[in-house]
Order: sequence, then C-alpha cells, then structure tokens
Amino acid sequence: MLFFKRILDVRTHSSGSANRRAASRFAVNPGFPVVAVLNIAGRDEFGRSLSKSKRGTGWDSPVQLINLSTTGARLQVPLAVKAQRDDFCRLQLDVQGYQLVVPARIAHVAEESGHHVFGLVLDLGAANTSAGYRQLIDLVALGSSLILTKSPQLDGTGYNLEEYTGEPASRLSLWRSLASGEVIAFEFQLKDCLVRGHDGSTSVECFTGTSAKTAQPATPGQGEEIKRLFQWVVLNLAPAVPADVQEFLRQHAV
Repeated sequence: MLFFKRILDVRTHSSGSANRRAASRFAVNPGFPVVAVLNIAGRDEFGRSLSKSKRGTGWDSPVQLINLSTTGARLQVPLAVKAQRDDFCRLQLDVQGYQLVVPARIAHVAEESGHHVFGLVLDLGAANTSAGYRQLIDLVALGSSLILTKSPQLDGTGYNLEEYTGEPASRLSLWRSLASGEVIAFEFQLKDCLVRGHDGSTSVECFTGTSAKTAQPATPGQGEEIKRLFQWVVLNLAPAVPADVQEFLRQHAV
C-alpha cells in the first residue's frame, strides 16, 4: 500500500539521481516506528529446508531493520532463524498501521554477537509494492542522510542560520538566537513538502512545493499527510543533527 496518497511523488527520478541513490544505504534508527517481520521457512540443524515452498510461507520472526536501499534491506535476525543464501522469504513492514509486504531473497548471512545479520534482495516487481517501497525509502532517507552544509552564520533576519541537507532533496534550516544559541525557528524541506515551526508554539505550518520560493499552503488533506511525514522523519534523524535540534523538532512533531 502507499504510505502517502497526496504527497511524495513516486515517479522515476532522473538517471543521475537514481544511480546515486541505488548505491546508498539509509540507516533505520531503533526509535523509528517500524515493525519488521521476516517470514521464512527456515532450516534445521543440518541445513535442510523446513518447507518445500519457495516464497517464505513459513514462520514469522520479528527482526530489527538496520538499513534500507532502493533494492535491498539489512536486518538483525535472532540466532534461532536459520537460512542460507538464495532462500526465499517475505519482509513485512508496518509503520503505525501502514503495511507493506515485499517478496525477497537472502543475499548473504553473517553471524555477529548474539544475532545474525541478513542481507536481502527485494523483489519489487509488483507496481503497488514498488510505489509503496519507494515512498518508504524517501521517508527513511529524508532524515537519516542529513549532513551539516552551512555552519551557523548571521543572516538577514538577525539570527544565526545553519543548514543540513540530505536525500532526496531534503534541507533543514535552523535559526538560532545570537545571545543564547538556542533554536528559535526551523524550516524543513521534505522533497516536495515544506514544514515550518518556531518557539512559543508546538504547531507547524505545512506547504507544498520544491522550494520556499514556490511553496503554497497545503490543503487540509495534504497537510494531514505532511504532518505525518514530518513526525516520522523526526524519529529517524541522522547523528549529524545535534541533540538540541532533534528535541526542538520532536516538540513540534505532535
């Protein structure tokens, strides 16, 4: 299913952008509200498959997402789950009731302290699965790929401005007090959406558009989805975003 019907256009990116993102892995923070379950037949202690099925109609095992890419996923899996390269499975993802089920194949298996790490190659052939997964990748990437691109410096507003940018087309602009250094306002470009907030209020303003210059006030339906997107992105921010900024954003993600 689609996570968003009114925002996050899933049409094909330009070839340069698509090639760059295909090589990228986007981290999934433990606090991100995704419930991941791997459905797989499994194997016995001798490595024999416990099912003749090729599509993972076996047991459901809760797993922890480590990162996602445009074609695959990396998971932390309990040691009790046995698998080998090329075993088929299904990755079931639930983000606060919005669900996606993706057929997959095990690409590699590694044992680490107290768990396995599985690498999956995803089968995104179904149109509805492909569109939904591309939205999920955008959702994860918008916050987890942010890096500092402009250190705090005085701008025309009389405050210090600092900026972070990420993929795909995300930009977090922050204004800090000259006296205290505290964050007093933000503007968060989330692909084709824009969210603004300031101190003294936990409410946010939502817009559509690919830049502040072209932004238009969101309709009620768009605004509902933009707020949900913002809430989820804030829970998966990169370590490069300072703790005080993350807390300021969380206060507005209500």
